Amino acid sequence: MNLRENIKAERVSRTDRLTETRRPVGRVPSAWLTCYPIFQDALRSGETTFRALPDYAKSVALRRTAIDMAEQALASTTLDEVHVSFVELCARSVSEAVEDYLGTADNEANASLVGSVLSPQGLAEQYAPISYPLIARPPCLLRPGRHVFLDGWMRFFSYSSRGDRTIPLLAIDWLDFHDRLNELGVSDELRGHPR
Repeated sequence: MNLRENIKAERVSRTDRLTETRRPVGRVPSAWLTCYPIFQDALRSGETTFRALPDYAKSVALRRTAIDMAEQALASTTLDEVHVSFVELCARSVSEAVEDYLGTADNEANASLVGSVLSPQGLAEQYAPISYPLIARPPCLLRPGRHVFLDGWMRFFSYSSRGDRTIPLLAIDWLDFHDRLNELGVSDELRGHPR
């Protein structure tokens, strides 16, 4: 099997894992999804478990913890049943949500971003050198509550500036995530709990 066939087989395998474990759209959303009022409908359609995530998406969540590489494999197995939602949304709808969020913030610095950074020209000038491969784009990690991103602002601006049609987003049931890490004996300061 050549490299091209390997990549194709791996891509199909990842897609199949996500498709098999997603819940039907018509189902009532799980309670943890109420923590994500922004994009909630889309997130409901992408609900799955940590096990089904591709490695590049898992690593975004695991990097929030500060546990070393040797412990990440063990942590990943422990986190298998944690609920997550991994979706790709239209770049325009994500940009509108970011613009609304930054525009309603009391911080003057955030308000100034709405007019400059979110314009296509402003994005291209400020974030054009940043480039992520199109094959495995790390998701922007969503923050619970009425916020947008916990991690991934630079990824969002990078994807927007280069004209990607979709933005990958990842929401996690953080309470369950941290409870399971606690079972491993990972200390509070290493868990990186989002505030």
